[in-house]
Amino acid sequence: MTTLATAIASSVEYRVSLAERMRHQYLVQATFPCDGPTLDLRLPVWTPGSYLIREYQRHVQDLIAVDEHGQPLNVNKIDKATWRVECAGQARVLVHYRVYAHELTVRTGHIDGSHAYWNGAMLFLYDEARRSSPHVVRVTDIPAGWRTSTGLTLATGEPDAWHADDYDHLVDAPFEIGTHALHEFTVGGKPHELAIWGAGDIDGAQLAGELARICAVQQELFGGAPYERYLFILHLVPGGYGGLEHRNSSTLIASPFAAHTPAKYGDLLELASHEFFHLWNVKRIRPTALGPFDYTREAHTRSLWVVEGWTSYYDRLMLRRSNLITPERYLEKLGEELSKLASIPGRRHQSVEEASFDAWIKLYRPDENTSNTTVSYYLKGSLVALLLDLEIRRRTRTLGARTLDDVMRALWHGHGAPDRGYRDDEIQPLTERVAGVSLEDFFARSVRGRDELDVAGPLASVGLELRAAAPEEPRGAWLGASVNGECRVTEITEDGPAQAAGLSPGDVLAALDGWRLTDDDRLKALLARRGAGEVSRLTLFRRDRLETIDVTLAAPPVSKWTVVPTEHAPQLAQDAYAAWLGAAWPPAIK
Repeated sequence: MTTLATAIASSVEYRVSLAERMRHQYLVQATFPCDGPTLDLRLPVWTPGSYLIREYQRHVQDLIAVDEHGQPLNVNKIDKATWRVECAGQARVLVHYRVYAHELTVRTGHIDGSHAYWNGAMLFLYDEARRSSPHVVRVTDIPAGWRTSTGLTLATGEPDAWHADDYDHLVDAPFEIGTHALHEFTVGGKPHELAIWGAGDIDGAQLAGELARICAVQQELFGGAPYERYLFILHLVPGGYGGLEHRNSSTLIASPFAAHTPAKYGDLLELASHEFFHLWNVKRIRPTALGPFDYTREAHTRSLWVVEGWTSYYDRLMLRRSNLITPERYLEKLGEELSKLASIPGRRHQSVEEASFDAWIKLYRPDENTSNTTVSYYLKGSLVALLLDLEIRRRTRTLGARTLDDVMRALWHGHGAPDRGYRDDEIQPLTERVAGVSLEDFFARSVRGRDELDVAGPLASVGLELRAAAPEEPRGAWLGASVNGECRVTEITEDGPAQAAGLSPGDVLAALDGWRLTDDDRLKALLARRGAGEVSRLTLFRRDRLETIDVTLAAPPVSKWTVVPTEHAPQLAQDAYAAWLGAAWPPAIK
């Protein structure tokens, strides 16, 4: 009979030392069984949930291998992220290496005198042949008074051994070790924890209570929780914002003063809701390209608009269902997103399917021309999900009133198992099967196509319309270029006056019509005094040479759209609004 102790002894083991925390280094000892003459050990080049080659191996140093008696073994690096160990007949080899970790992001690691955090992809070497074997982590040299929070569980009888079912499980469980505040709560009979590192104005007890409400409505949507315990890790970092989902945990980064305004605090709740929703949508309901993982290369899929876009739609909708935001605030945010999409010329050049496939080379590698050529599958994907939800509701009013909730549940029941991922071309037929109607026109235009989204029809079906907001200040003239604090051009808008006149990213603007330009505010003030069709002379430095360019200014495009109640909306639309946002129509928009 195989005992747990025997299973642990035969697994891949890691000892992570925090002794060099003041040098921002992890000291790792990894023990691997070796069944042949050589052992190839790799480090992932990316982490699931963040679609960019990160090249984690660049932070690995001083890697050596020894046998169980401490005798050195030959090691050769055979590609950018693979080390080949000559086992010399040994059944097990020990590999020692250091990893530099001084990046406060959810996708990497950070260690100093205040805490230690890591995302497993940047820290743990793996043997491809043993990825499915159990993996064990022991952490040493932990300062007195520090605690450990992770989604892994302690092995029975091994108080210092954190157990993972396999390598994917190990990589999917970040660690937070330090003096962080810890708040516990229960939802659906399952324990949850909120670990907060960093100083700030966040009320941990209040946040934990609001997270409980978010967790409850999401569990209700799917009919229960797919985990036994859940951990939120929150880092308070000046200027920080972001998150990354995991199997039964998530890491969030927010400003220390995220509670300073209702808007900022709402963004934090939305972020937490987003990462929690990923428990279902991507961690379990996933495209086939996203599991089993190939950690050595990109994993292309055309369905990130479903993975991230639908999640971005539901993150705020879950706040509404838990009464953490008002219907008015929900619609205000919707107007902001529609305004943002309208300001991105790239929406005309890339569909959300194309944006999904090109995430690895476009979204995460922005440059001065990005907004002209690409669109975010988060932003447009969330709007497509909203419109799809409203379209399903409108087209099935007489057929049983289906919603996108029903599609999500069908995905959960049909593709929620680890071995039942969906192909990119299965989303449309599954959605149509659930709705009971053809949605070919919608998918052709909004998913595969590059046309403007049809917003008017779906909004009208719930008694709403899109309206251009009145400008808050004189509109003046528009240049079609963005500049930084030094008046250096950072971006040129496609088909705008600046592009037509030949202005280029990198140009440093010195004067407009003879008036000195000192910063972006001065440029805006001067443009406000000019009108569309006027010709202005720009004096600038290009590669340190003084030049002048004549530019014909244009009228500023509409920069802000609002979602407001339609006059005299029919009762059918009012009822649909109430079913969608859980409140009586009309919303009390100022």
